Amino acid sequence: MLNNLFTVGALFAVIANATLIQNQPRNGVVTLDLGLSGAPDLEKRQIGETDAVTTVSYFKTIVEVGSNRDQVLLFIDTGSWLTQIPDVSTNCTKCLLPNGKLGLYNSNKSTTAVRTGKSARSTFNANAYYYGEGVLDDIWFGSNFKIPNVLFNDVSDIGSTWPFGILGLAPPPKGSENENVAWAAYKAGLTSKPITSISATNSSAVNLQLFLGGYSESHLDGDFDWHPIQGTQVNAYVNSFNINGTDIAVNKSSIFDYGNPNIFVSQEVYDVIINSLPFDPNNKRGSRKFDASLLKDKTFTLTIFGKKYTIPALAFIVPGCTGQHCSSVIWPESYTAIGSPILRFLNLAVSVEVGNELIGLASWKSSNTNNVVSF
Repeated sequence: MLNNLFTVGALFAVIANATLIQNQPRNGVVTLDLGLSGAPDLEKRQIGETDAVTTVSYFKTIVEVGSNRDQVLLFIDTGSWLTQIPDVSTNCTKCLLPNGKLGLYNSNKSTTAVRTGKSARSTFNANAYYYGEGVLDDIWFGSNFKIPNVLFNDVSDIGSTWPFGILGLAPPPKGSENENVAWAAYKAGLTSKPITSISATNSSAVNLQLFLGGYSESHLDGDFDWHPIQGTQVNAYVNSFNINGTDIAVNKSSIFDYGNPNIFVSQEVYDVIINSLPFDPNNKRGSRKFDASLLKDKTFTLTIFGKKYTIPALAFIVPGCTGQHCSSVIWPESYTAIGSPILRFLNLAVSVEVGNELIGLASWKSSNTNNVVSF
């Protein structure tokens, strides 16, 4: 979701590996529940263009950081790799937990914090950025489980339009492996493989689970198909959409980004998709509004790397909307990006093994059980 301009790197690997604490997660897999949350969205535009701010849905979780177990709210992002944790030094009054209390990390009071002395800077635009210092500290994923010595950005200066922490899950650049939480868990001996997976827990797809080192076998319809990732962005080759028998060619490598609550396609593809959707008597075509009841029982086919995946047509509107005037989440853009509206109806996995970075995709099915297994 965000572009990391300068990050802390391999210099700190010695620090991380020297202070590892060995402990075991349940069944060799770390599981984290994710909820849906509304937040102002900075739509992705080319540099120099004006950013529009709207209210959209992101997936979030709460973790605890440091020896003082400070609670912070993090938004899930497969579009970046560095975890961004707002510090009390930001004086951020908008960094709130769901209960309305401030969710800020106090690095000065954490006895387990190790400062690197190196700046970490990630930016999106003039008013959405994270400036801070690389710090090693424990992140707690539950009352009795922690990943020790995760290298993250201890943010001291946070942009005004995006006052939230980020859990970056994309593969980090070479030399910066310790900046990824899945890699930190793997190096600590907590998981057998440095892989993150995300899947929806039910047919509403407004609740997700994130797994480190494993996945929910109950929600897989078939096996994961694995493909190399090009660069540090999680990407895959999208062949086409098929809606009501209309095949809409894309044929582009596309970003697969949970930190993006939209779907971006070319203007040509956008026009054909919109014209292929059911006639809506309640919303004028071009209004960017849809009646959820007209999409509820319909599906479309998304072909990725030549494999067909069936996706509910509800992926084209804001998650959780059931009314007659639901906002569209598909936009015309100069590049192609598959965001959380579609990804929540797929099983997505990301392997951050150095030199063998992979994206894994599997068809999703609803299930009342949750059989978690390790990779």
